[in-house]
Formats: sequence, structure tokens, C-alpha cells
Amino acid sequence: MKVNVFGRVARCLAATAIVAGMAMSAQAQTLLVDFGRGAPDSSFRGVTVPNPDANGHTWNSLVPGPFYGGLVDWSGAPTTIGLGYTTGVGTDSYNGPAGPTSIPPTAAEIAATDIDAAALGSLGVKEAAIDFAASPGGLNNNTRFEISGLNPANKYTLTIYGAHEFSDDDSTVYSAYGDAGYTTLLGSASLLIQTPGSPWLHNRDKVAKLSNLMPSATGSLYMNFVGANGNQGYLNSFQLSAVPEPSSLLLLVSSVGLVFGVRRRS
Repeated sequence: MKVNVFGRVARCLAATAIVAGMAMSAQAQTLLVDFGRGAPDSSFRGVTVPNPDANGHTWNSLVPGPFYGGLVDWSGAPTTIGLGYTTGVGTDSYNGPAGPTSIPPTAAEIAATDIDAAALGSLGVKEAAIDFAASPGGLNNNTRFEISGLNPANKYTLTIYGAHEFSDDDSTVYSAYGDAGYTTLLGSASLLIQTPGSPWLHNRDKVAKLSNLMPSATGSLYMNFVGANGNQGYLNSFQLSAVPEPSSLLLLVSSVGLVFGVRRRS
């Protein structure tokens, strides 16, 4: 039996192209959102993430409150995804990962933002970590926003970073719902934003993750965050990633199998 070297090379190249195409498709469905923005349209003591960041990713730096449509993915490409709050929300960077900050934060304060960038992965960017969205304070601190324009056929993963010092609650609880009435809970996670017993030590290396979130039929996820005991909660940034459908993964495996499995006798 003769070995068809050129056929094997062609099959290898085809399989590589399939895998690369699937990887690029997944990458195009990842967004990074920073709750804070600098001048000219700045949030209070906010900072804009430079695009691209040190990892080569593009961010959406938002002023918490207004609705934003057409967010970009982390490659800089526009998407159909939008975000807007449906409750009151605060914004600041004071007593976040940089400690006391000025109006606006100085370059030295941004540089002093204390995070473990490696542990936080894509969220480990000082300009994104320094500022935050916060519950408005008062009797009801449930802080809600809608992520719209998602693909209802996809599932999504949210990776969340929250950090604050001298908070009334050590932890913030992040929850995702599948309806505007906030009755269908899809997932919830609690994150220590500061060290219990040492409130001057903020979270510098941990994230909360909500996985396999199925949007509503209209393509929305309804988010809520609040302190674990009902006090103010804090949200600094998040990463939203589409989860490949099982059918897509099966297609990938089947395609690779076909490429390598078909042989021609000579």
C-alpha cells in the first residue's frame, strides 16, 4: 500500500482550518465591560481602559446608568449587544482597588491599583479594575441592568470582578434571570469583595462565574447585584462569553473525523 503524503498533508491543513475557524468564532463572541470612564464623557472618578489593552483586547468603558447599544467584542468588532440599567446605580473609584482616589484619578493612582493581573485573567487590567458600579444606597440596594441583543439560541458565561474596601457587606451577590420580572433565576454567585475582619483589604485576585446562562426569547439577560446582607453591592467589570452549542462541537469533531478518517487505497 502506498502512502499518500500529499493527501495526509491536505487533511491536516483542512482539520487545522476547521479548528481555527471554530476558535475564531468563539473569540468573536466575547465582550469585556468596564464600569467607569474618563473624560470627556466621564463617570465620577472614572477611568477609561486604553484600547487595545496589554492583552490585545478591546473594552467597553461605560458610565453606569445610560443605555449603551452596539457594544464591541474584544477584537473591536461591533455587535448587536447592548446594556442599560433599570434601577438607580452609583459610580466611583474611591476605596476600590486603588484606595483613595482623586477627581479625576491621577496616573500614579491608576498605577497603584492593587490587583493580581494573572489571577484575574482578561479582567486583570488596572484601568478596568480601579472603578466600579455601586448600589445606590437606601432601603433597597438591588441594582439591576439588562444585557440585550444576545442570541436566544446560545448560552453564555459571565465572569465578574468586584472589589471594594470598608464596605458594610463583605460579599456581593450577582444573579442572572431569564425574565424582566426577575422570577426565573438562571444562576447566582457570591464574591468576597473585601476580607472579612479586615475591610481595608479588597479583593485583588478572585472572580465570580455564572455559567450556561440562557437568554430570554427576546435575547436578554437580566442582572441583579446587591450586598449579601442587603447593603450596597459592587461591580467593577465583567467578561461575557458565548458557549459553543453542543451541535457545533459535534460538527467540529465530525468534520475532523471525516478529514482524517477518509483514506484512498492505491
